Amino acid sequence: MEKFTNWRDKGTGIAPFFPVTPPLSQEKGFRSFLSNVITTLKLIVALPFLPFVYLLQFLNLSKPICTLVLKIICGWNIQTNVQGVKRRDQGPEHMPGVGRYFFVNYSSPLDCIALWLIAKGPVTFCIPRMKGKKVTMYRLSLIEALKFALKGSIFENETSFQIIDKVDEAKDYVTYIFPEGTTSNGKSVLPFALTQEFMDEFLGIEEGFSSSAQKPINLNLHKRKVVQTIQLKINATLTTPLPISAWNYLNRMSSQGVTFKCKINEPCTTKVDEVRTALCGGDKYSLVGKDLNVDSKTKFIKEFGNRRR
Repeated sequence: MEKFTNWRDKGTGIAPFFPVTPPLSQEKGFRSFLSNVITTLKLIVALPFLPFVYLLQFLNLSKPICTLVLKIICGWNIQTNVQGVKRRDQGPEHMPGVGRYFFVNYSSPLDCIALWLIAKGPVTFCIPRMKGKKVTMYRLSLIEALKFALKGSIFENETSFQIIDKVDEAKDYVTYIFPEGTTSNGKSVLPFALTQEFMDEFLGIEEGFSSSAQKPINLNLHKRKVVQTIQLKINATLTTPLPISAWNYLNRMSSQGVTFKCKINEPCTTKVDEVRTALCGGDKYSLVGKDLNVDSKTKFIKEFGNRRR
């Protein structure tokens, strides 16, 4: 693996693009065959419930049905914690609601499902793309976001995703923003694929109160622009820094089970560095360097693929 030292952070030693895979014995030979059979049987049991996920969405019953399907397939378990609120006092009012937006770390396709399940309203996902100094924010549906993560979450030269210029354009949704622009293996938070100037403009920060200014932000002025972060943590082997087929991923979910930890943090300023640190649990020393960004990951995918041939 000496060839891949360029993709390991020199300060922390973290290699955010290296896939964390199960033991080879679990995905080869007889155990692999047995795992495929079990996954197929689970799908057969869950299949009758799937139409109801769509049919009952307007009655707010689709999420309980979806949770049931996930429990059948992978023993789905999500633990949600709201910072500053005792667990016994946590209620629907503390969950993501319509008209609010959250910055979230990004490591797997299941992130989108977990975020949809805890949301109190329809959801939309925003992912930035930086080419040179130009930043474009794309808006994805739940299904689009799932497919994007399975494919390695790298934008192609052309994309059919909808462009969103201001977060207020999604005011009728719970908006989740993945500022890293791509997935990692969850060991750190990647440099954001956006600039401070773009973030201020996207969030609608009024001129004179830019978070890039020397003066501290007047948070009272921006009550409707509360910046909150959500930290997601899933089984390490279910992170998808590299592309993976839908069946292989489903099989891995089924054989290993899925456990999510979701932490909704208290509000922070809109400074890029502070948001990124918040997504890393407040530990800025575990952040990887600015060179391990989306462009670096694109090169890594190519090199990693060549090495495995």
